[in-house]
Amino acid sequence: MSKERDVAHLWALAGTIEQGGDPGRIRRAYEDIVARDPVQAGAWLKLSQLSLHEGDYRDALNAALRAAEAAQFGRRWRALPYVASQLLHFDERARVSVLIRAADWASPEVLAQSAVLAQRLWLAGDDETALALLDFAIARLPAHPLLHFSRGEVLNHLGRLGEAEAEYERSLELEPLFAQSHRALAYGIPSAEPGARVPRVEAALAAAIAAGRAEDEVDLRYALFKELDGAGRVDEAWRQLQAAAALRRHRQGHGAEADAAGAAALIGACGASAEPGPAAPGGHRRGHIFVVGMPRSGTTVLDRMLGNHPLVGSAGELNAFARSVSWEANSFYEPPPREKPIRRMARLDWRAVGTRYAAATRGMHPDKPYLLDKNPLNVHNAGFIARALPQARILCLLRDPMDACFSNLKALFAKGSYTYSYDQRELAEHYARFLRLVRHWEDVLPDRFRTVRYEALVNSPEQVLGDAMRFCGLEYDPAYADITRNPTPVATASRAQVRQPLNRRGIGAWRRYERQLQPLRQRLRELGVEIDG
Repeated sequence: MSKERDVAHLWALAGTIEQGGDPGRIRRAYEDIVARDPVQAGAWLKLSQLSLHEGDYRDALNAALRAAEAAQFGRRWRALPYVASQLLHFDERARVSVLIRAADWASPEVLAQSAVLAQRLWLAGDDETALALLDFAIARLPAHPLLHFSRGEVLNHLGRLGEAEAEYERSLELEPLFAQSHRALAYGIPSAEPGARVPRVEAALAAAIAAGRAEDEVDLRYALFKELDGAGRVDEAWRQLQAAAALRRHRQGHGAEADAAGAAALIGACGASAEPGPAAPGGHRRGHIFVVGMPRSGTTVLDRMLGNHPLVGSAGELNAFARSVSWEANSFYEPPPREKPIRRMARLDWRAVGTRYAAATRGMHPDKPYLLDKNPLNVHNAGFIARALPQARILCLLRDPMDACFSNLKALFAKGSYTYSYDQRELAEHYARFLRLVRHWEDVLPDRFRTVRYEALVNSPEQVLGDAMRFCGLEYDPAYADITRNPTPVATASRAQVRQPLNRRGIGAWRRYERQLQPLRQRLRELGVEIDG
């Protein structure tokens, strides 16, 4: 039997074995495939997924890296999007970029998946390669709305808003019902005439509902909320937001009890002992700054101010710290942590975690003595960061409770992320847990953790930013407060706002919907959260 026929037979056998559901037999089946042909990228991916399911993080990562090697050297281009996605799961961003750049872009298998591959590159922080791949594909393929939408996303990320708008509009010329472009325009590029886009979004929404396309319905209802809100049609806007949030909440759920148990366990595990001693001689030479908080609370504004400093390189929202913990624990760890993983943390070598994090981020802005990591979820890791990186400083944004919660409510996050944000009661309970955690870090990490009030930052940027920079060991210059000086890409939902001069428009924004937000306000008060007015 030839090698190709042998491998095909092993794949068919593995498919049959998978139906039986025996993990041991399934693993052996895919191990047989890669033993016969080591460049079977799909089999390495299966082994990586099996190891994650079994709780062996290191083996899962190593199998994912073998999948990348197999895809590249075996020219298994059909597997590229899946391999890249798995690598991103491990925060192997540089490897994603290397893998896709090394592919044969002229291959029909690469061209057919170019929009998805560009999205993987964008997530890996390689916007220029993403743009080059899309331009290469658009010049060779029939016009397609997804290609132009993807190009618009990259251009939007790069701050080239006029070009991004043209790409979104081009995608809608090709497919007027393309929901993602409607939402991207609504949230990223305000209409020159408020409300002008409402009729076409309404038409797309009606078609999505009639066809039973629930995901498109969610996108389009959020888009319609934003367009109506911009036109001052508050009651109509709220009805769309309420329906969209309820649909998203229904489709993905939220584990409130698990979140609460995890938060309590985290506070119990990181008591006074969370404060480490001074950094050991010969420790990490680079300064690490973490900007944390709830999403949509001003973290991007502070990030761009700090990024104006010539000694600071902003790396964006990294998962590198959680993945460093995962490696040392040999178990996949993701904030906000659940109760069971927290119990394992007592046994970790935190110096090894810090060393791994420093190594993972060494190639990011290597010319800068300070690196800024802006993943808001690291608020859950503050105690662990203090143990792993004694020289690190953590800045936490605090925003008015009603503004913070409303800003979360009106955002559509990636599936599975911030699942508390689609229900007013769950929003309030999450904010109260977040605030308790922040107060805990203030108590046990007084020299490592500092809160920054968003309203104070906006109203008195020179004083508040100056204090924050000095806390991090940086000298201050008033010019750093000008966020428009920072030309770096923005990947967060606030990318449109932070390209404008600092303003107070977000302060008190919830009051436009004061009547509709009474359940949120009442629950916050029941939980003891202080609310102005």
